[in-house]
Amino acid sequence: MNAFAIEADHLGKTFSANGQAVVAVRDVSLAVHAGELFGLFGHNGAGKSTLVRMLATLVRPTHGSARVNGYDLVRDERRVRGSIGLVASDERSFYGRLSARDNLRFFAALQDVPRRQIDARVQYALELFDLRDIAARPFQTYSTGQRQRLNMARAILHDPPILFLDEPTKSMDVQTSDFVKTLVKQELVGKQGKTVVFISHELYEMEDYCDRIAVVARGQLRALDTPRALLAQLPQQPRFQLQIEGALEPVLDALRAITALNLIDVARSNGSAKVEFTMNESAGDWQAAVWQSVLANGGRISEFRQTRGHTLRDVIRYYSDDQ
Repeated sequence: MNAFAIEADHLGKTFSANGQAVVAVRDVSLAVHAGELFGLFGHNGAGKSTLVRMLATLVRPTHGSARVNGYDLVRDERRVRGSIGLVASDERSFYGRLSARDNLRFFAALQDVPRRQIDARVQYALELFDLRDIAARPFQTYSTGQRQRLNMARAILHDPPILFLDEPTKSMDVQTSDFVKTLVKQELVGKQGKTVVFISHELYEMEDYCDRIAVVARGQLRALDTPRALLAQLPQQPRFQLQIEGALEPVLDALRAITALNLIDVARSNGSAKVEFTMNESAGDWQAAVWQSVLANGGRISEFRQTRGHTLRDVIRYYSDDQ
């Protein structure tokens, strides 16, 4: 048995737009272990979804090669498709007037599930994703979160060894998102031994979720390691957070002008802003400089604290910036 479920060798994709060549994925080489929960992260437009669509045979590579479940991505396209399940966040192929159960029966037949096994596989998928009690309802009555769970149920009907989950928890509430992430990690990977490539912008409590993660930026693979290893590689500076009220823009401009202050993130909400930053060690009495900048420019500080250590969001930000 091959130790790797997925192997990509200098994989690349170039599109043509308005007569110009646009490189979406550039020279990506990676290997995903069989039975691994592998995270693929990066900002919007980083190239993650294009990379997954190539590995799922939906987009043909311009450069390089890959093997999925031991099959060549181009020569063995049909076998690759039989080995994978794909969950995309923009799935629109379900039939609105059909019930969830009938939709799954239809797609099970398309996926070559033996006829005598279809009802059992459909029932199992509905129960796994907690859809049994609403399985008779038309798909068009489902909420966005319910539709996404049905999308995931469809992906496992033919029991594929490899799953690509592209934004699987998008538009789900926190409780449902946690349910799905736990199911993926404990049941599909932990008990069934499936290989899962998990792509998401929702980074809440993801630091200990994936076995390894790859960070993609501008179509390139920038980093690949365990989450803990990547977190440990970041500059270890204390981080601070200010909650600022009042005249936000003049205050933020004044903070940016403090040369010893490294502004990391600004989150605005209802006339206030949470500002995260680090300070150079040689900054001296930097707290006085920060307080003076805020007050002198029409702002006030409602909260100040030192925050916890780095998060996965910091890893993505660090490797997505030009190094």
